[in-house]
Amino acid sequence: MKSFLRKTAEHLIAQHGFDELREVAIVMPSQRGTLYLKTQLAQLGERPFISPKVMTIEEFALQMTNSELIDPITLLMEAFACFKEVDAKVDFDRFVSWGQLMLKDFDLLDLYLVDPVQLFSFLSEAKSLERWGQEYGEEHPEKFITENTKAYFKLYDHLLEVYIRLKSRLESLGLVYRGMAYRNLVENLEKGIPLAKNFKKIYFVGFNALSKAEEDIIRTLLKQGVAETLWDADEYYVKNKFHRAGNWLRNYSHPASQDYLSRGPFLWMEKHLLEDPKKVQIIGLANPSAQVYVAIEAIRKWAYTYGDQEQVALVLGDESLLDQVTQYIGEFKDRLNITMGFSIKKTQIFSLINLWWDLTKRGADGRYPTSHLMKLWQHPLVQVYAQYWSKHQHKDVHQFLVSKLASDSLYVSFDSIKEMNIPILNHVLVQVDGDFSEILGHIKRFIHQIMLAYPRNIWDEQAQAVQQAFDVCETLEKAIFDRFPISYASGKILLMQLLQQQKLTFEGPDHSSRTLHVMGLLETRTLDFDRVIVLSLNEGSLPGTRKRESLIPTDIANMSYFSLPTFTQADAVTSYHFYRLLQRAQEVILCYVQPSEKSSIKEMSRFIKQILFDWKKKNPKLILEEPILEFVKSDKKQEEPATSIEKTGEMRQKIKEVLLKRGLSASSVSMLVTCSMKYYFSQIVGLRDDKQSDDDMGADVFGTWIHKVLELLDTEIQEQHAGRMELVDWNDKILHLDDYLNRAIREIEKEKGVFELEKGFNYVLKEVAKTILENYLMVSPQWVNEPIELLEVEGSLETQVGIPIDEEIWPVKIKGRVDRLDRLGANTLRIIDYKTGKVEQKDLKIGDDLMSELTSEDIKEKLFQLWLYKFLLGKELSKPQEERVDYLKNIHTPSARIQPGIISFRNLSATVLTEKIEFRENQPLADFLNESEQLIAHWVHRLIDPSEPFEKTANLEDCQYCDFKGICHREV
Repeated sequence: MKSFLRKTAEHLIAQHGFDELREVAIVMPSQRGTLYLKTQLAQLGERPFISPKVMTIEEFALQMTNSELIDPITLLMEAFACFKEVDAKVDFDRFVSWGQLMLKDFDLLDLYLVDPVQLFSFLSEAKSLERWGQEYGEEHPEKFITENTKAYFKLYDHLLEVYIRLKSRLESLGLVYRGMAYRNLVENLEKGIPLAKNFKKIYFVGFNALSKAEEDIIRTLLKQGVAETLWDADEYYVKNKFHRAGNWLRNYSHPASQDYLSRGPFLWMEKHLLEDPKKVQIIGLANPSAQVYVAIEAIRKWAYTYGDQEQVALVLGDESLLDQVTQYIGEFKDRLNITMGFSIKKTQIFSLINLWWDLTKRGADGRYPTSHLMKLWQHPLVQVYAQYWSKHQHKDVHQFLVSKLASDSLYVSFDSIKEMNIPILNHVLVQVDGDFSEILGHIKRFIHQIMLAYPRNIWDEQAQAVQQAFDVCETLEKAIFDRFPISYASGKILLMQLLQQQKLTFEGPDHSSRTLHVMGLLETRTLDFDRVIVLSLNEGSLPGTRKRESLIPTDIANMSYFSLPTFTQADAVTSYHFYRLLQRAQEVILCYVQPSEKSSIKEMSRFIKQILFDWKKKNPKLILEEPILEFVKSDKKQEEPATSIEKTGEMRQKIKEVLLKRGLSASSVSMLVTCSMKYYFSQIVGLRDDKQSDDDMGADVFGTWIHKVLELLDTEIQEQHAGRMELVDWNDKILHLDDYLNRAIREIEKEKGVFELEKGFNYVLKEVAKTILENYLMVSPQWVNEPIELLEVEGSLETQVGIPIDEEIWPVKIKGRVDRLDRLGANTLRIIDYKTGKVEQKDLKIGDDLMSELTSEDIKEKLFQLWLYKFLLGKELSKPQEERVDYLKNIHTPSARIQPGIISFRNLSATVLTEKIEFRENQPLADFLNESEQLIAHWVHRLIDPSEPFEKTANLEDCQYCDFKGICHREV
């Protein structure tokens, strides 16, 4: 089927011949369309000829007014200078957050030829209140003019003056922004000023939703007999007044409409969607990734059936899928043309610059956290530099730095870094309170060091991204040179915004001859394909979200007097591009992701519903299918993860060693019951989760932090008051909680990493910790009337029990960590365990008897812990006094009463949670210890029982937070 651009090329040649084309201008919506139209003209050429002038509408407006487009950053700086003239109090830190919105609105006003005086006066305080008052029936809306409303409307009162000053400033510099060029061209045409360049004919080709300025430009040139329009319209959506895709073309194509945009007959209105035979498959898939497999398989099948010369488009509704597509589409590289840009956000240089910001932010008192400096140093791009510098220095720079930083010190000073004499590190020594221009210079030189080090023989996409990042820094440096000071925060926002706008382009030989195109929907304008695949055809992707970023309220933008575009128009534009894409395609596959409770993906696109309920009725030659796909496992054998591990003789020996060295604990027994495979990985193999360093502390760090504060407090009580709790000034402790929290975090940093406590989520956690501890210190002294003496803080108790196994005695270690051991009154010994989580009395309740409870499949871990504490303390007290640990040597055993307990900070009203831990009523300590050894024997025999292999749990909920779910292939 003849494409729109082929038809356009034939029309141009028929109208002008090859010799006259040099005097013709062709204006199109996109740069890509101009490239492919030139290709079509070249293919039709019987002999060499001079091409017509083919350009985009933006290039046309600039050339016809002899204007030069200003770059976005310089425009922002000029706009701020103008705003500063109007409001001397405005500062750049605030302006940078909404300044670009303001400029976007200025551009929009000019594109739609809105009278700025009318609009901005409508946004003023009095007009807005009057309008709202009328809408809600208020007769005297002026009463709402308060100091707050004045502050709210102050910005709008300045916009008109800034708009006027900015245009005047740009005119004096000989520069324009896009909308300004369009408005200037309209005004020139209205005044009869001729175009800057003369053409025999100007063709406007393939447009749809024109702005008011574009409409006026074309309409004026049509009236002058200079212009002609060529459209790509279909009766399916143009003749249907309810179809949004035809919102503009209905008027442009209707001769009786005042918006008619054609000179003579309307060219062209066709019936492809109504009459052409087409096959359309609509496929719903469980996740986004599955769509990529469907697309690759379809392209492979089409290539086998039709060859590789047919034009195929893979259109990504969600551009983030480009990552996955590029991983699999390489098999078609000889015909591949990726027209989408690859976001620089997904490159190594972007992550490195983020690390650079993170490190400089943490620089304080002339030092950096060692872990964060190492994180930056180990980045792949910095390692490229390290290899380069090592060659020049004839030493391993990487090992040199690692050896310098491999001490136990949490921080490294600026001076120490300078002494290493590694040039690239000199550009991370930045004080964040400095002027941004100086900071930017460091970033630029930091990137430049990597550029110099990158091997030229492997200049790849990562190297190209480094080059682009450097260019962005240079552009920004020039834009802010010799201007007002910019703070660290504002400069960071500016630079990162600029970087996020950057795209890496896919380059290759003669893309116009390629036949497989990966693109976004907007890039398909004016192009046609034999076969089309569209991915992520969901609401929020196609059409996009209804997010609107503007300083102009939607109710004003929608007013017929202004008629500024909102999301309604954006949806209609997307609808046109979508249906135009289907006009000449013979076969189409539309994929969408099925929504689920666990994902944020929205329902299938309204376009699919429209096809199902409307298009099928209108085109009897349309074959519509909704296949259900099944993904078949590969024939390749994959190693299945073990579901169970037998307890062989060799395994029993390993268990024996574990029981001697590591022993049994409440948590290990609980692990054995809930998932014996987890016990195997943790206790037998000794695997540990490699915790990734994170800026935000997790629950484990938070719990450790609380425990460390209590350890500091209890240790002070021991040292200053000989452990006598009644002598403590609790109000003073509460007053200095911030100090305790800061000291505690410094002590746990070596193990857990460095955390910023004064910002973000960590600040919230600090306040939560402070509240928890304050509540505890206020209420706990009132729980008992008897004196309390602290005996030990963060101590440990340990014993060994011999368990008969066959004809052997297996030594089993039993060990427990004591948060706090104290004496209540004269003879009650309490082992207290602090819990930051919630514990209730039901968690400690004993049913029929203690032995049954502690050997149950539904074992209560907290109750097991209390038994363990009593057993360990009882075993220690059963020793002769001189053999005991120091803090128990003076305890009189016969009168001592052991009371293990738990303090739950989320259940302080329960005071110290405890339970009467004994196997029989009023059981002597010796009998309790004997029965306890029987309990230990039960679990040891259970552990080595060959009839119970180590197995994965059947309860998948237990896998959710397990460290080993990846090994077990249970990522839930």
